[in-house]
Amino acid sequence: MDNQLKLIFLIATLMGVTACQGVKFNTNLTPEMVVDKYQTGQVVEYTAEEVYNHDSQMIGDVSAAYCQRVNTPPPIYSSIIETLKYKVHKIGGNGIVVMECLKDNPYASCLAHLECRALAYEVNFS
Repeated sequence: MDNQLKLIFLIATLMGVTACQGVKFNTNLTPEMVVDKYQTGQVVEYTAEEVYNHDSQMIGDVSAAYCQRVNTPPPIYSSIIETLKYKVHKIGGNGIVVMECLKDNPYASCLAHLECRALAYEVNFS
């Protein structure tokens, strides 16, 4: 009986190991994406009043848009904000003030369209 259990375990292990041979897992998670996510976490969202209460300097403006096409998810506000934060970080900012987000009438090729504009700031916390 003990040998039969060992044989069954050996066969199951071999089947398990060889069953996944050649299987690929595709993901959008890359080392760059992890770094980018960390960097966008360093950008703080402020209101216009809050940013003026800090030692801050405006360094530029950024915008981001999303067009929903057939078989794609609808636009998500938080995803657009993450894109804006990424752009702010790339130009050297650590603060953002979202000025407006518009859900326009969809263009001919879009089922839904969301566009946001923001101001990038360098905020000193000293």
